[in-house]
Amino acid sequence: MYTKNAHEQYKNIQVTTVDRGRLLLMMYEGAIKFLKQSKSGIEENDIVKFCRFLSKAQAIIAELMNTLDFEKGGDIARDLDRLYDFMLFYLTEANLYRDPQRIAKVISLIETIYSAYKEIIENNKAGVYEDNPQAMNNPKIGEAIKKVEISL
Repeated sequence: MYTKNAHEQYKNIQVTTVDRGRLLLMMYEGAIKFLKQSKSGIEENDIVKFCRFLSKAQAIIAELMNTLDFEKGGDIARDLDRLYDFMLFYLTEANLYRDPQRIAKVISLIETIYSAYKEIIENNKAGVYEDNPQAMNNPKIGEAIKKVEISL
């Protein structure tokens, strides 16, 4: 009992003391993990597992959607809002039709966004943007941002 409580306390401290960029990455990692588990559940014909993990992933995506700052984020925030809305719709269809391909599509979209944010956050921590404001024009970073700017 003590070990379980200690582990829960450690996880709570880890989440409450992490910086915003890392927290965002953790949310994407959680969504990807839960979607993969949900997909595994439907492929194994384990409907309880499928539904439980699909619900957790949908909750994370909804939270990501709710935390968008449209004033600071501009067009990217609006594009992400539409993309998250599409993901939630697609996951609802995945639930309705018990379709692992729809889950795989959402996993792919989230992994694309995750890799773009990860690259941006890591470069920001390395001081790439502070010392060189032109770094945002780096083709690799620009490509990552373009991947995120999906208009539906």
